[in-house]
Amino acid sequence: MRIAFARLILASSWASVALARPTEDADLYPILKSRALTPDNTCGNLFNGNNNNYTCNPQSPYGGPCCSQYGYCGSTDGYCGTGCQPDFAMATTNALPVSAAPSLVGAEILPIIAVEAASPVSVTVVQPLAVRGMAHVVLPLATNDGYCGTAKEYCTDPDCQWRFGTCDSSQTPAGASTLDDPRPLLGQVTYDDDIYACTKANVVALTYDDGPYWSTNQLLDVLKSYGFKATFFMTGNNLHKGSIDTTEPWPTIIKRMVDEGHQVASHTWSHYNLTNIPSDMRQQQMVKNERAIANIIGKYPTYMRPPYSQCSRESGCWADMKALGYHRVYFDLDTQDYLNPDSIQKSKDIVQRILGTGGAPDYLSIQHDIVNQSVAILSPYYFDLIKAKGWKGVTAGECLEDAPANWYRTPRG
Repeated sequence: MRIAFARLILASSWASVALARPTEDADLYPILKSRALTPDNTCGNLFNGNNNNYTCNPQSPYGGPCCSQYGYCGSTDGYCGTGCQPDFAMATTNALPVSAAPSLVGAEILPIIAVEAASPVSVTVVQPLAVRGMAHVVLPLATNDGYCGTAKEYCTDPDCQWRFGTCDSSQTPAGASTLDDPRPLLGQVTYDDDIYACTKANVVALTYDDGPYWSTNQLLDVLKSYGFKATFFMTGNNLHKGSIDTTEPWPTIIKRMVDEGHQVASHTWSHYNLTNIPSDMRQQQMVKNERAIANIIGKYPTYMRPPYSQCSRESGCWADMKALGYHRVYFDLDTQDYLNPDSIQKSKDIVQRILGTGGAPDYLSIQHDIVNQSVAILSPYYFDLIKAKGWKGVTAGECLEDAPANWYRTPRG
């Protein structure tokens, strides 16, 4: 690897940056160009990539240039490291076009930037940037876009690079940490094994990930009209939506969930891959969400779903979740609404086929209340199918025959 140095002159605004691509990767560019850019942050042909062969779009503020082994785009080690799918990345030494880069007006650029690259790079600054506001900007010459800033394009989790700056996840809710709260293992539902299926027959456990979001109130209206209950696996502060306990309308929506008999559960504070982060950060991802939820409803959950369905025994995640007193809940019916946000008919076909031909006596399903078509179109259709079978839509806790008293803990402080 070579080190190339680019001297940047300070002025009023940045108009263009030209970056030379490594010649040894030249044969890869036509292949990447011919593949469809991801419409939904999935990529490749493994796991959530679903054999769609999408290529990551580094211009997306919610993704990144690397395609992980689990079929999601991002820019952190979990996406760009072990097992990544390089054939579906806009790869490590490929530069972002500046026309797609976030606005950098008002930022400070260090006068000298060191760039590690596989071959020499060139940097052309036509109208460099004024020194105001932010820390510094590193050009996207190495493993990811690497810009610093204060707008949501820079700080939004789960893809913000928390090792190198302040992200959504850096915020901590007000109140005493719950980390040292007593954690007795409540009820008879397993804390040792991953949970994929219900124990109660003739029900579908309706679960929704990633909210609360702008569609969630509409979903609560739909659930109420059918008399169904759901479990909401909630993130505390990601997608730059603000902390759920202090940013309206999230506290009002969460209170409504509980008042109407739904179950509130954890999907971590900011949707990081729990397998790929250290134990202390895993704990903080859980206890920050606990504190925020308790600030709203006076209690916090014992049920959680790992983001990206990733919480491995080998990483220590199983042990950490048990020590914190969490059931790890997955699903056996994937509606794939997150893969079809603008073509939800595909998800309707999935639930119709499974409920129509499947021989299981129950299902534990997953949807996402951040997907508007999943709320407005898929859910009513799905609920009609459930009713037609003579079944009922219930919470994860009910489908596991766990008493509601076991769904939550009360914080000590």
